[in-house]
Amino acid sequence: MDMTKWTKGLSVATATIALTGALPTLPAEATSSAQPTSISVSSHALGEAVNLKLTEKTRHKLADAFWNQYYGKYQPRPSRSKVDGPKNVYYGKIKGATRAKDVYWAVGNIGIKGDPVSYQDGPHVWRKRGHGAWSYRGDTGGCLNKAPKALLKIWHLSYLWCHYS
Repeated sequence: MDMTKWTKGLSVATATIALTGALPTLPAEATSSAQPTSISVSSHALGEAVNLKLTEKTRHKLADAFWNQYYGKYQPRPSRSKVDGPKNVYYGKIKGATRAKDVYWAVGNIGIKGDPVSYQDGPHVWRKRGHGAWSYRGDTGGCLNKAPKALLKIWHLSYLWCHYS
């Protein structure tokens, strides 16, 4: 017997057994049905970056965080109604071990009407964990190192990650 043929056949058989063992087992009634069957698989992959649609409610909460945690603390004369934005917002999350541990991120432009200096040094960054409150992380001066690289990649903003020497 040629050992090359035997070992080649063994590796194919081993791979087939390993692959088949990794597949989920369907109940008997699912395999006897003529209709295609779908298998539910969890889509909550730890560390995965997910792009999200920004709602007006979230936009308002981001503006509140900017005002309450930053601008309003140091410049109390204008009112909260003067907050302009955030605009051009990128919004997403990095999946945690559970939905409560997902970390949400937002990047956008914001400022105060009547204060042109407040619009510089953006974009600005916000973060929140699970169902918690938004935290204003600050402006970036154009370098988005405060935001996760995985989100910058899906937002096509990787070029804004600054490399310091």
